[in-house]
Amino acid sequence: MTSALTRSRYTSYRAYLDDESLSPEGNYRLLDSGELIEMPPEDDDNLAVAYVLGILLLRASGNTLMHQIRSGTKEIEVRPFGDKCVNRKPDLLILHPSHRAVAKQAILLGMAPPLFVAELVSPGDENSPNYKRDYVWKRQQYQAWGIPEYWIVERHRAKVTVLSLVDGVYEEAVYTGNARIVSATFPTLEATAKVVLNAEV
Repeated sequence: MTSALTRSRYTSYRAYLDDESLSPEGNYRLLDSGELIEMPPEDDDNLAVAYVLGILLLRASGNTLMHQIRSGTKEIEVRPFGDKCVNRKPDLLILHPSHRAVAKQAILLGMAPPLFVAELVSPGDENSPNYKRDYVWKRQQYQAWGIPEYWIVERHRAKVTVLSLVDGVYEEAVYTGNARIVSATFPTLEATAKVVLNAEV
């Protein structure tokens, strides 16, 4: 996945959010230096997996999360680790109930943490920026936020990693094939790694 560094510089995250010249459909990452990176659109297959995962989680919640699920559309402010980005746009995110009133533009530091995030990993080995972004930097950022559950979905490695927050630290469980995924946030979830990875409903 490639990206283009713009010449725009912002003095704060708020200044970036309030910049009306940016496209609403754009996919941007803001560095703590104030520079803005424009990212390419998400892969269609990844979008399909995120969409189906949202349906599965909605069913597991008894359809109570209908107005809280966001698929790649809600930005979250984060502390700058690794690549120094101060914002992320998870492929799937479940809002805290309070977000609908207070997080119109983005979920800001200091607000209640999202209930759940999932990221679809782009191909790359353990030394690639893609791998470090999802397995190291985002993990640090989401853990610092106190997000209870973070899934890393890797179609090219055919596995789903579930990170559950326990005493402020993520504990990891890896699922492959027909193994049923165990979720503390969604205990009634009936889905295997294969179902999620193949976007099966």
